[in-house]
Amino acid sequence: MKKIILFAAVFALLFGCVAAFPAHAEDAKVVAHWKLQNVDGYFKGDIEKDDLQFIDLSGNGNDLVSKTVGKGSELDIFTWDTGSDKGAAKSDSALKMNNSKVLAAAVDPYTESETSWTGGYTSGKYLETIKGAPMNDDEFEDGFSVDIIFKISPDIDNDYNRYCGIFSRQGVIPDQNEPPFSIALAEWTDDAALGTIGSNRTWMQYVHCDDVQKVNNEMDAITLGADEWHHLLVASDGFSITYYIDSEPLATFGDIPFLFATDPNFSWEVGVGRKNFEGHENDCKNEDCPEGVIRRLFCGSIAEIRVMDGPIEVEDSLYFKPVSYASIPDPATPKDPSQQTETETETETEAVTTVEETKAETTEASTTAAETTAEETKDEATKPAETKDAATTAQSSSSGGPNVGLIIGIICGVVAVACIVAFIVMKVKKKK
Repeated sequence: MKKIILFAAVFALLFGCVAAFPAHAEDAKVVAHWKLQNVDGYFKGDIEKDDLQFIDLSGNGNDLVSKTVGKGSELDIFTWDTGSDKGAAKSDSALKMNNSKVLAAAVDPYTESETSWTGGYTSGKYLETIKGAPMNDDEFEDGFSVDIIFKISPDIDNDYNRYCGIFSRQGVIPDQNEPPFSIALAEWTDDAALGTIGSNRTWMQYVHCDDVQKVNNEMDAITLGADEWHHLLVASDGFSITYYIDSEPLATFGDIPFLFATDPNFSWEVGVGRKNFEGHENDCKNEDCPEGVIRRLFCGSIAEIRVMDGPIEVEDSLYFKPVSYASIPDPATPKDPSQQTETETETETEAVTTVEETKAETTEASTTAAETTAEETKDEATKPAETKDAATTAQSSSSGGPNVGLIIGIICGVVAVACIVAFIVMKVKKKK
């Protein structure tokens, strides 16, 4: 009997440790994947107008749409740039976001009452996920991974663009004066050097907070110059976060909150940073709004962004493993989150999964689930290599949930302790 109890205790401990361990790369699921490139099917609309929509190639319906700030519709903000040559995820084109001080000044003159807090000329464009996108209320309780391939424009200005967001979440938290999540640039290495970046270099900023705590890190161990393509990976297991630049670890820090979904009406966005309105009522060009006032816009180019539910290793990032798709999903339609019930959301998720499983049956047996949910490349000679691990690109609903592994681990721990106590009691009784 004692051997059975001891065996049960050891088994419970081992099983609990395995179950509670954070998700591995093969457990991570694609939430959204945007290739901001001039390829048929990757987008719809006219780049010279305000109707661009970049398709979420994962098939989850988290499309990006263009948004205009101030008099941005009068400016040629969006143009096509040459593609990225960084890592494995190379491309022939990329979206250039020319939110420069010089360009904006043509339609939005600076006045003495304005300050560098707003950059003065706040006119331009950015992208955001459509209203009702599944990922808009996802809190990624099992962690997340974000791949971004980008470069900084030589026209970026320290006074106008510094602390501009690259990828962030709307909904500035009043007590923190920061959005819940923001991957951004910081400022130049030479604090006295205003104007365009020139020979200076900038570093990354990361913000992650809820209404109780805030993580605000500026990482200058690796600095970035203009006209250089870079790959960024931010990976979290739900407890700590690691930053990688071009596959090299930049920083790791822990004690982070879950991603704070303040309102499902708020979107994720590309190319913009936000702050509170309070204290800047007289010098901000943009109206106050619940999701936060537009602070500064990104000036540079972005070729690709992928968001995953769960952590991945850097070896599974787009730096080493490009992802191609066999078909392109139809553009998603914006929805009113307030009119979408939980049942409707689950039904839509099941419908998408059923459609994607049907598509998978028509492809080759070796085609991964993710590859059946997005694009056909136009030229086989330039078609990226397929990912080796199907699970890292599998179709997934973006709805969050409890950390089941952690719960199982706690239960197993309790069982193990009970077994050990029982074993000790039996030993004591035997001695008596």
